Amino acid sequence: MSDGDHVHTDLVSSYKKNVRLSFRKKPIMKNLLIYGLLLLPAILKAQVPTDNGLSAAVTRALPAVVVVQSFLSDSILAVRPQSPLVKNLPTAATETGKLIASASGVVLSADGYVMTNAHVLAGGDSLNVILPNRRSYRAVLVGTDDQADLALLKIAASGLAFIERGDPGLLGIGDQVLAIGNPLELTSTVTAGILSARYRSIDDNLTLSTVNSFLQTDAAINEGMSGSALLNRQGQLIGMNAAIISPSGTFAGYSFAIPAQLVYKAYHDLLRYTHVRHGCLEGSFSDLNDAQARRLGTSTANGVLVESVLKSGAGYQAGLRKNDVITAVDRQPVYFAAQLREIIAIRDPGEQLELTVEHSGKVTVITAVLSENRDRRDLAGRQHAPNVKQVQH
Repeated sequence: MSDGDHVHTDLVSSYKKNVRLSFRKKPIMKNLLIYGLLLLPAILKAQVPTDNGLSAAVTRALPAVVVVQSFLSDSILAVRPQSPLVKNLPTAATETGKLIASASGVVLSADGYVMTNAHVLAGGDSLNVILPNRRSYRAVLVGTDDQADLALLKIAASGLAFIERGDPGLLGIGDQVLAIGNPLELTSTVTAGILSARYRSIDDNLTLSTVNSFLQTDAAINEGMSGSALLNRQGQLIGMNAAIISPSGTFAGYSFAIPAQLVYKAYHDLLRYTHVRHGCLEGSFSDLNDAQARRLGTSTANGVLVESVLKSGAGYQAGLRKNDVITAVDRQPVYFAAQLREIIAIRDPGEQLELTVEHSGKVTVITAVLSENRDRRDLAGRQHAPNVKQVQH
């Protein structure tokens, strides 16, 4: 056999071998193709960003966030023409008077109850509510909770979209939140951020709330968003935006909302009693610090220091005294004075609180029967100092 014949024979043998191998590999390739097709939806899903749920939350809540306007009639305006609040706000004249404040509000019921901040009313004598669908209604003031800076309005409407109640206690620090309101005349604006802190108190010169316990967020809040909604990822109301701290008067990263428990307590109490019945221990409290803990001989610096108690008041009658340290309420730890004020404020007069108290290293448990806080201020009916950085206009 010649060399050419050997080459031809080797080529034929190699071809047949490769053909046999190809046919043996076909079932494997076929299976791989089938597996690939089965996995394709999962692969595509992993590559496409999933809906984070925020748009659904906004869709649920947006129809329930409204514009609230306060007007002042010309006859009253003539009596106090130098009001800085009137001068700094738009002077659009209407048949109801001059617009002195425009902010936000939240619809709480299908039959037209709307909550906003009391300071939004700004001493006006006529109120207007504009829904997201641009329908406008005259509003009646049902009542105010001046201790929490809240006002309940009523419009003659039915079948309204209303916001669902959420629980801010279910959120952790760092969880995502949404704010919906009407900043700088930009209606139905949505911003997002995180829950930065809870039980935050603000300098007394910067808040009109005596409860002074806020949720802190970094969701952008500007003028016009007083009374706006702070929401969880389900579109439920966890707070009402009320104030900012800023050197310029515009958003600087720190905004504060009234917790939903206080909002809904005001709502239910105003409907039932025409005023809000906050519990009270009749004392003043502050955050305990390490130096005070050492001086008082307490075992912990985590607690609330009793600064003073009113003799014959609810706290005094229960055995609470100056320089006592409250470490728990109903067996739940308390770390901040704002936290204690909030717990007391959402309770009704006559309710009992079990207080864990430490004095000179000795721990006792006492039971206090809350009295009613009768601090009656009029946030809705007066002008506010220019240095109070409420976010109303």
